[in-house]
Amino acid sequence: MNSLILASVLNKDEPMQPLDALLLAVIGIAVVFVVLIALMFIIWLMGKIFDGSDKLKEKHPEWGEKLAKTKEKMMFWKKKENKEPAESFEVQEVAEGTCGDVKLINVSERDAAMIMAIVADSTGTPLNELRFVSIKKVEEEK
Repeated sequence: MNSLILASVLNKDEPMQPLDALLLAVIGIAVVFVVLIALMFIIWLMGKIFDGSDKLKEKHPEWGEKLAKTKEKMMFWKKKENKEPAESFEVQEVAEGTCGDVKLINVSERDAAMIMAIVADSTGTPLNELRFVSIKKVEEEK
């Protein structure tokens, strides 16, 4: 290795040595990480500034609710405490070979039957061994 100076690495008259190429790669990776750390710090600092800004809180009071909802969504891995009492389910007598009733919410019986058939086929389980509690149609938000 001729020299560790970057100018010698970029000398086009000589072929690049493996150690010079390694040095150039390490310098490039180091620059990328330094810039990423600087951006992370700038974003963290801006968040702290805007969280502590009383003028913004007075001007936009609705942001507090949006911020709380966003933080709640971001903490999806934390367990939520269920403050509502658990519903008591009544045990009903059902016919042999069935697994109870299913609650349909905005779904036709035909569509529910198709969904149940698809689930039974996908899992390879007979339909009379599956238990569906409810089937709900979810509308897309615009």
